[in-house]
Amino acid sequence: MRFLFSLMTDNKLEANILAQLESSTELKSPSTWIESLSKVLSLSESKVKIALDSFADQSIITVVNDLVYLLNNKPYAIGSFRLVRETFAFVETIEDSIYVAQKDFNHALDMDDVLIEIKSDEKKFGEVIASVKHNREFILGTMTKKDGGLHFVPYDTKIKHETQYVMNGVKAKESDRVIAKIVDYSEILELELISILGQADEPGMDVLSILYVYGIDLDFDEDVKEAVKSVPSSVSSDQFKDRVDHRDQYIITIDGEDAKDLDDAIYMESKSNGYRLYVHIADVAHYVPKGSVIDKSAFKRASSVYTVDRVVPMLPKELSNGVCSLHPNVDRLAMTAMIDLDHNGAIIDSHIYESIIQSKQRLSYKQVNSNSDMGEAKEMVDLMLEAARLLNDKRERIGSIGFDSDESQFIIDHEGNILDVFKRESGEAETMIEAFMVCANEVVAQKVKRESIPALFRVHEAPAKEKMQDLSHTLRILGYQLKGSLEDVKPKLLQQALEFFKDKPAYPVVSKLVLRSMSKARYSEEPLGHFGLALDDYAHFTSPIRRYPDLMLHQRLKQYSKPVKPGVREKDEEFALEAADHTSKKERSILDAERQVEKVKKAQFMEAKIGETYIGYVSGVMNFGMFVELPNTIEGLVHVRTLRDDFYQFDMKTQKLIGEHSNKSYAIGQKVNVKLVSVDMVEYVINFELIRERKRTSRKPNPNKNSKTETPKKGEQQRRGRRVNERRRKKSKSIS
Repeated sequence: MRFLFSLMTDNKLEANILAQLESSTELKSPSTWIESLSKVLSLSESKVKIALDSFADQSIITVVNDLVYLLNNKPYAIGSFRLVRETFAFVETIEDSIYVAQKDFNHALDMDDVLIEIKSDEKKFGEVIASVKHNREFILGTMTKKDGGLHFVPYDTKIKHETQYVMNGVKAKESDRVIAKIVDYSEILELELISILGQADEPGMDVLSILYVYGIDLDFDEDVKEAVKSVPSSVSSDQFKDRVDHRDQYIITIDGEDAKDLDDAIYMESKSNGYRLYVHIADVAHYVPKGSVIDKSAFKRASSVYTVDRVVPMLPKELSNGVCSLHPNVDRLAMTAMIDLDHNGAIIDSHIYESIIQSKQRLSYKQVNSNSDMGEAKEMVDLMLEAARLLNDKRERIGSIGFDSDESQFIIDHEGNILDVFKRESGEAETMIEAFMVCANEVVAQKVKRESIPALFRVHEAPAKEKMQDLSHTLRILGYQLKGSLEDVKPKLLQQALEFFKDKPAYPVVSKLVLRSMSKARYSEEPLGHFGLALDDYAHFTSPIRRYPDLMLHQRLKQYSKPVKPGVREKDEEFALEAADHTSKKERSILDAERQVEKVKKAQFMEAKIGETYIGYVSGVMNFGMFVELPNTIEGLVHVRTLRDDFYQFDMKTQKLIGEHSNKSYAIGQKVNVKLVSVDMVEYVINFELIRERKRTSRKPNPNKNSKTETPKKGEQQRRGRRVNERRRKKSKSIS
């Protein structure tokens, strides 16, 4: 943990106070601590109070119910409460995901910041002590008729609290989707209706509701709309001063066919000792300076949001699709990373500077992948593909982990209805652009670290030993032994595991398992390295139109290219701490929103296909059944109660469902035939049943054809059937 020591001049004194706090296991009130520490350390109570206030500001301690808790994950921590099912949740701290059982929720609301006591550091489970911050001020609900009255039913199924409301002048009626303000966060949520969004079944209301639940604003505030009016729509010559002019280069952009916010352009030339790569990134910071109205709005939003049927931009479209977007044949301001590479893909030299560019041609990934219609850019693109292969070979040698993308692609009509879903395929063009962007991000991160510029790094820490042990166990079941130490795991170890499964049916599942076993990437003010990319230094520089950390990095590169006034650096360091926490949390929330929209749209798509059959792979096994993923990325549940040929139990050791009598089993990666039987449009769960192959048996002549066959009487058959079903129900109840 990084300490700022900003409020005291005597760092040693503050360290002594912290040491006393760490040595005590007793919980005390702030006043008791002040009195106690004052006596033990012979300090004035005012100095101790200043130190405790400093620790609270830096989230080293927190005060809850008049008790002081030291936040060092042993055993107390602050984290985000995330409900998974009604019966369990996880608290996401900076370091861990802590499991919490329903009995230990302590009335926490999904997305609350909570104080948690970690009961087992090894098994990662704990108990919520209290909610320290409610991150939901408003909730969305649907008005439903029940017992002759209107009831507010939360739209977000993760809110399990009972609710009571007052109309507050809002004339809501049945099936209205309404916004309510939470006025009391007790066991029963007290609500005050604020406004009506519309009828729940209106087109687009499903996505609009999800965006609202996750705090994503569709429209910009009036002050932002007013500020953007003063932004010029084109680049004028008076802005060229002190910029390197690259308009003579045959610069190209390569993006998806429907992309409107083009924030990166590239140019490459051959050199005697290798290649010179120019990565030109839109100079958004020129139009959005630090501390401006638009900057504050972008910070709050943190990122653009890309859902199935719409984009919610971080910046107003006048910037994101206009003067900042690197459209062809117009002058644009840019931040350029010039990178020299040798013939092995190693970085020889790099420079970061402001420039003026003009893209000469816009290409799509499809054009490059099909090697067609590239015109004048063809020769340079071939050179780029050659250099990108070298970069990717180098990344593979150092252990960079390449995951198989499970991103879904949707075809939708003008009303937002899903016409088809399939797995998004990445070709060599996408791989090339990714390689160049990673290269640019790395060299910029090295500059930021070298010059101690207070910006954000993209960090990805090594996975926890416990998660590696779980992964090792599962991979061993699937036929692969992880080689090397699980105490100090290296990226190469996981890369080799993925390579082993590359052409096997289980590969998509294994890729997900490896990804889930790793730490979450996040933003940090410190350069902690990127495990997945096997890089010591990494930052986000290449997407300032759609990510705030990139925009902030551009602002700081400009600001620290010349001396800064006294005190500025300290303030920027404090802001970097705040920005790292905010953007990491917001990123997680946005990702959850995007996934929820996909979940809803996939359920809607499958609802019309009940009765159809599919071939898929077992993607997960639990005590209540197994998840099956189809080739189009849609996943559904085969509940254990639908496996009627035997009684199946979950074997945690082998991660299989095993039949009690037949010993038949189902495991991760196994190919299965399924039938779609239902879609739960409340929880958006897709339900499959297995299709069993019928055994063909040849009929043999019966030598006793004319003799009577002894069969149980009808009553006896019914009794036997009841006994079997009763036994099945009892056993099923014990494991569900």
